[in-house]
Amino acid sequence: MSKATVLFIKASIIYFLVAAILGVIMGIWHWNGLVIDALLLAHVHFGLLGWMSMMIYGVGYHILPRFNGTTLYSPKMADVQFWLANIGLIGMGVLWALSKIVKNDFFQLLLIISYIIEGISVLLFVYNMLRTMNQKVESPK
Repeated sequence: MSKATVLFIKASIIYFLVAAILGVIMGIWHWNGLVIDALLLAHVHFGLLGWMSMMIYGVGYHILPRFNGTTLYSPKMADVQFWLANIGLIGMGVLWALSKIVKNDFFQLLLIISYIIEGISVLLFVYNMLRTMNQKVESPK
């Protein structure tokens, strides 16, 4: 497996654990509205973008080029996407909680930047996959 595939799958498993822990914390302190407000979106993002999307990225990078009979268009782009996806996701999770607890415009600005970084990482994945799937497969002679 490629470096990006392994990194995405390992990150996915860690985010699954983080999302589960946040879910347990919210269940235990369900009576405290501030805890729920601060953790809910972090829990959702770590579950969906962390656990699910990172797993899809990892499996996609491994399987889709093989289905197409080609190699990945840009392994370097996959590596960059890994770091951007993680920076964006961690930023979103942490900054969402901080912005709920500490009402501060600076945290809101950083949160918006995290969303943009995450969006860029999604665009990199889509571009890399489309370029991979559009590569010409040479038939054996």
